[in-house]
Amino acid sequence: MAVVCWTAAGRKGTPAVPARHSIGREGAVFDLQVDPLTGLRAGLQAGLQAGLRVDLRVVGARRVVAMPDGQGRQGSAVVIGAGIGGLVTAAVLARRFEEVVLVERDALPPDDAHRPGVGQAQHVHGLLARGAEHLENLFPGLRAELSDAGAPVFDHGAGARTQVWAGTLPGVTAGVEVQTVHRDVFEGAVRRRVLALPRVTVRDDTAVAGLEVDQGREAVTGVRLEPGTPEGEPETVPAELVVDASGRFSRLPDWLEAAGYARPAETRVDAGLAYATRVFKVTEPPARGIHGLQQMNQAPDRPGGVYAADIGNGRWIVTLFGAGGAHPPGRAGDEAEWMRFARDLENSHLDALLDKATPESGPHQYKRTENLRREYTRMRRMPDRLIALGDSYCAYNPVFGQGMTVAIREAVALGEALDKHAQLDGLARRIQRTVAGIARDPWLMSTSEDRVWAAFMRSERPGALLRATAWYKQRLLYLAVNERDPHIVKTFMRVYHMLASPAAMGSPRILAKVLLRASSPRPSRASG
Repeated sequence: MAVVCWTAAGRKGTPAVPARHSIGREGAVFDLQVDPLTGLRAGLQAGLQAGLRVDLRVVGARRVVAMPDGQGRQGSAVVIGAGIGGLVTAAVLARRFEEVVLVERDALPPDDAHRPGVGQAQHVHGLLARGAEHLENLFPGLRAELSDAGAPVFDHGAGARTQVWAGTLPGVTAGVEVQTVHRDVFEGAVRRRVLALPRVTVRDDTAVAGLEVDQGREAVTGVRLEPGTPEGEPETVPAELVVDASGRFSRLPDWLEAAGYARPAETRVDAGLAYATRVFKVTEPPARGIHGLQQMNQAPDRPGGVYAADIGNGRWIVTLFGAGGAHPPGRAGDEAEWMRFARDLENSHLDALLDKATPESGPHQYKRTENLRREYTRMRRMPDRLIALGDSYCAYNPVFGQGMTVAIREAVALGEALDKHAQLDGLARRIQRTVAGIARDPWLMSTSEDRVWAAFMRSERPGALLRATAWYKQRLLYLAVNERDPHIVKTFMRVYHMLASPAAMGSPRILAKVLLRASSPRPSRASG
């Protein structure tokens, strides 16, 4: 892909007369005194004559620049992990490097089949609106492709029903479009697009054994792959940049230690939450135009909740969850107990859905839901040209649905940083701090709730800040239900989908209502 950048100044109709020009691997540069349309035409012609595929950007003044995407000076990059974060990272880097090697421990399925490395693929997945916007920019037509396969697109405020301690949020058009789809189908669609990129080389069914570093142990120079056979030798893949996107169970701390670096400190917050999921064939939705159900739990005495999503073609995924150790039944043969847990939630929309549903699967349980952040930005010594993003850096309680969107945002930010800085030396640490900044607000939103559960399980009283945060959130939800103020619901939805800062929930208009007109919940018996 070539990038043509232009804003030419001059009189209308002035012919394109390059004062100087050059075309090569680094691109083509023309100094022009032309009007914009003539400059654009000249830039396109120059790029095409140079054998470059062309994209357009407007920058600078009085010149047309045609630069090949994947600039030769950048060489190659390695991405570890072919989940959503790794796939998007590979797509971003393929626009900026000559070659991107995508290394994945699993054998990648050719279709939408399940990949073993996605342990929670059986459960409801949420791609927030911010992440969906980025994906559509990277892969135009992805949403339409999934929609054609049956995945519904709907406004989250109008097309879903959300139940909280105070009742059900009013259905309002929030201006936040979402699409619900099975994780395997979603990942398969993204994977096909990434693997079709000419600069992406896939090494699946291959595990990384460690990092390669330079003699001074200043920078990573590639990765070492485990041999494919017991008698084989490790293989080294050189790279100018290595990105670890291998997820929650990343081995990067082990590789750093083996290369002579310290292990990063880790911060864990565990709410003791697990979830159990079943797939149903549904004859009709719980209400007309409804494609999703949510019920949020509330620490410490409302541990149970549910996410249910219409994944198209008459099939729904229903994920029950419980915090503080109050887990929904999830083993084979637990169907009756699973259904009892669901009914005990006292959610009329869920009851209506299950009344007209035929189960297609037994329950599947998942328990690795702790929040985990590896503190790479706090390490005194970290090799250059190495970045951890997505769950490899910061993994969230999956029930909040933040992980995929955060990983996508971090991958996009990586690309933007590479565009701004021509030199890779010293850039990785700056990008890692950017990754940490993107992860910060979602981390606070997830752990502020989960720290209350963690304290509850230790029979401790939460700290004053946690109590104040919980108090504010509870009264905010009361307002959203009882004031029936569309502004509150819309703001809540935009914050949830990372389209607005969490600070929007403390605007003067909302703050005044929370302080003066809201109520807090009374204790309730635990569900499940």
